[in-house]
Amino acid sequence: MKKIRLLLLFLTIMALPISSQIVKFPPKGQLFHYAPYPRGVSFDNPGELLDDVRLLPMQCYDYERDSIWKAPRQPKKSSDERGIWLNHLFMVNADVSFTKAGSQQTLYVAVTLDKGDDYPGPVAFVRRGEQPSQWYYPFRLNSNREIRLEGRANPADTTVCVAQWRMDRYYKGLCRLLVEMDKKDGKTTVYMADTAIVFYNTARTDAAQEPNRLVLCPYSDGRIYELVYYNRHLSDKEKSEVLRYGVPFGSSSDNNYTLPEPQTIRHSIDVDDSPMGIHWGITQWISVVLSILLALLSLYLRFFIMKGVPYVFNGSWIILGLAVAGAVIYTYVMPTQHDNQYFYYISIIAGYWLVSYAPDPTGYRQSQKKSYDLSNLPGIVWLIIIFVVGTLAWILGPAVSYLLPLITIWMFIKNMKTTYKTRNFKNNNTYEEYETLADDHLDADRR
Repeated sequence: MKKIRLLLLFLTIMALPISSQIVKFPPKGQLFHYAPYPRGVSFDNPGELLDDVRLLPMQCYDYERDSIWKAPRQPKKSSDERGIWLNHLFMVNADVSFTKAGSQQTLYVAVTLDKGDDYPGPVAFVRRGEQPSQWYYPFRLNSNREIRLEGRANPADTTVCVAQWRMDRYYKGLCRLLVEMDKKDGKTTVYMADTAIVFYNTARTDAAQEPNRLVLCPYSDGRIYELVYYNRHLSDKEKSEVLRYGVPFGSSSDNNYTLPEPQTIRHSIDVDDSPMGIHWGITQWISVVLSILLALLSLYLRFFIMKGVPYVFNGSWIILGLAVAGAVIYTYVMPTQHDNQYFYYISIIAGYWLVSYAPDPTGYRQSQKKSYDLSNLPGIVWLIIIFVVGTLAWILGPAVSYLLPLITIWMFIKNMKTTYKTRNFKNNNTYEEYETLADDHLDADRR
């Protein structure tokens, strides 16, 4: 119980920098500001979201039938759930054309996308009745945590460059972008906390009819946490105030943030060339490689050096179960910065499982395993057990899965000691070695 309390305290402390990062947007020039985070969506007034300027009804849009209707009440899965769930194609009821809203415009969006869909981007400029292929996407964001931009390096260029970069380093699933657009030459600057790209794209002004609506495209697992639109460009100071909240580990609380200098677009800016499409940090690669190496070494010792000696699982099924629960939570519940997570967790869990087998020549460890008959428990007791186990898995699972590579190293060292003593007993076959092995079993039981 003491360990659980310490873990909860640790998680609370870790969450404080995140919860304190509430962005303060300058009010001047705001056309609309949907801010479901942190104030929450108005579920009592279906279809209407909080807007700092005025209440604009969020509309559902069917481009095939050229029809719109008031957005239905968004389901609330939990008491603290925030964000606009992108379960439909939404249209903002405001004219955002350059003609109506001004020649300089700025869009800020904070979005998470966990699974891709049929639309190139979560945000698009449209005109009612057009097909999605004719829409203008100021940026494209896919489920691999990759930003994609298309435009020319100079207004007079005819060659279109494609720039893309990944968000692994800072964003951990939550992407904050500030997009500046200019009618005159199509100049567009896309800012993230640590990167800025400038390019020229006149797709909006070159259209037969200028797009005049902003839509939020549906994604299987996507949410808009903040959406702000201005009829002007923000000053450098205002941009710094907004973007500094995207830097990691709560460092936005200090005054050391520097607005990134925009780079001119070029082909494939900052493309991650990791093999097989796997984009992990150095910690993830070390964990996977180490788990695989320790597992292979354990298998080699078991089937070659200790051939013929019976083995038994000497690890903890509780740790294994919590690690699996944590892997499921990280992969399917919590958005994180690394794709191909399933391969990562399969590797480290399999590594722990394989190194957890230890030699048991006397059958002592196997004889100490206990079994419990729970078939006669009443239903209410089963419900309590399921609730307690599920709660513990939810609380402790992510921490155990995160620390599993270290636990694997500890288990490998522990079982190597037993392997060394067992090998000596096997080679020498002396009573003294056998007695040492038995003492080791007793010590293990006491621990």
